[in-house]
Amino acid sequence: VGGRNRAEVTVLEMMTPSSSGTGVHHFDDADSPQPSRDDGLTVEEMISLHVGEIGKAQVRHFVLSSVAWVPAVFMTLMSVFTERDAAWRCIAPDGCEDRDFCSLNDKEWEWVSKSASIRSEWNLVCGDAWKVSSADSMFFAGFFFGAGLIGQLADVRGRKPAMYLSLVIGGFGSAISAAVSSFWPYFWSKSIIGFGCGGVGVASFVLSTEPLGAKWRSRLGIATQYWWASGIVLMSCVAMGITEWRAYTIFVVVSTALYCVVSAPLLKESPKWLLIAGKPEKALEVLTALAEGNGQGIPPRGLPRLKRPTTSSASSTSIAAVLPYPALRIRLFAMAFVFFVNSAVYYGLSLNVGSLGGSIYLNNILSALVEMVSYAFAQVSVEKVGRKHTLMFLLTVAGFGCLVSGFSTGGAQTAVALVGRFGIAASFNMIFLYTTELFPTVVRSAALGTCSLVARLGGIIAPQIILLQTVSPSLPFIVFAGASAAACFATTFLAETKGVIMQDTLEGAARQAQATSSSNFYQLSAEDFEEDEETLTNRD
Repeated sequence: VGGRNRAEVTVLEMMTPSSSGTGVHHFDDADSPQPSRDDGLTVEEMISLHVGEIGKAQVRHFVLSSVAWVPAVFMTLMSVFTERDAAWRCIAPDGCEDRDFCSLNDKEWEWVSKSASIRSEWNLVCGDAWKVSSADSMFFAGFFFGAGLIGQLADVRGRKPAMYLSLVIGGFGSAISAAVSSFWPYFWSKSIIGFGCGGVGVASFVLSTEPLGAKWRSRLGIATQYWWASGIVLMSCVAMGITEWRAYTIFVVVSTALYCVVSAPLLKESPKWLLIAGKPEKALEVLTALAEGNGQGIPPRGLPRLKRPTTSSASSTSIAAVLPYPALRIRLFAMAFVFFVNSAVYYGLSLNVGSLGGSIYLNNILSALVEMVSYAFAQVSVEKVGRKHTLMFLLTVAGFGCLVSGFSTGGAQTAVALVGRFGIAASFNMIFLYTTELFPTVVRSAALGTCSLVARLGGIIAPQIILLQTVSPSLPFIVFAGASAAACFATTFLAETKGVIMQDTLEGAARQAQATSSSNFYQLSAEDFEEDEETLTNRD
């Protein structure tokens, strides 16, 4: 959600690279290219033999396309500053001490700067405070639809057009929000911004990683997540100097437009998509340009021709096929709930950073730095400790940080809130990988897509949870803590997948789950896997 749908593509590229997950099939992305054949080379073979697994041309392409996450995070989280609580001063002759803000009349107080945020410009306080949260929910509703529709466009029309269309739509919505003169047009403009942001992740990730060699695709694919945190740091620094919400929104629009203008002429379409789309000549042109940029020697007659891709032999299955299998059904429901909680808590903490003690700018920067550390921790822990126990630990940390933060003030509240941010950011980072390992090949994409869909609902509800602070300042943190604890409990129903040999069929996965305990079910016999292959053949 928001910036997080990029991880869905990351793990699908590493786990099931032969399918795009949206109806257009990729050819085999084996880690080791097969020998050349008379009918041409696959893109993987071409990269390995002639372009190079990684070179300066591919790095340049990767940086230019993946940095799209910086304007994306600007648009996603700019409401932290444009909708923040603005400063006000008391002008009542007898003072305002010991009086509730909402009990003051208009002649007893005034805004320090009317243009500081939408709250101050349109007086969205007290009885109208709910409008701010509703605008944030509208953003995530737009994201809900944008992620699906533009994600499909990336497969139909290409990665590059989809990415730039997403940025243009988001930038257009941001420009509208900066130009409107009342709340309700602003409210609807948030859905346009969300729709655009929803499509950036899939298109940007695939465009940036497909020209890379297999081993570098997974490594640098994970590294794209650091652009998100880096964008948070940058936007916070800019907000220190641009304190009026309209001017800040214009900065977001200009930075988005500047990225598009500078990068578009330098980026080329994905050679894999071009080949799949029936444009082998253009795909070969892109690969040739990459090879030349890497300093590779080009044969006098040019690079060998490309082999046409073939449809994956393992057909996809609807997620409803999981339901008859109790063990897999429990996994699906439990992981969907974990996704929902992760999205709600992550975006809840992100949007609520202004309510913490201290500077909103410093708090946001610290949150981003904590996220960077949490990414590294999650990547190490899942391999050393395992998926299940890492997830339980991180959700416990998130719940603890939220709970203690709800009853703390000042710097102590900020410190423990950052602990919660560490836990939930790392948890959100790893659950995509975990999900792909919990389900067999035939429903892997469907299961991950279903969980991601539920996660977007969590993003929609997060601003409404924040609104509970009008009842009690500690209530949103208590809700986030309780949700994290519930997700931790749901994780106990999941199996450990570290070292697991993943199954292709539903029958094989169900038998695997029932035959042995979660600690050693990867030790199934070879006969079990042969039986799975036979089952898959019969189904085909």
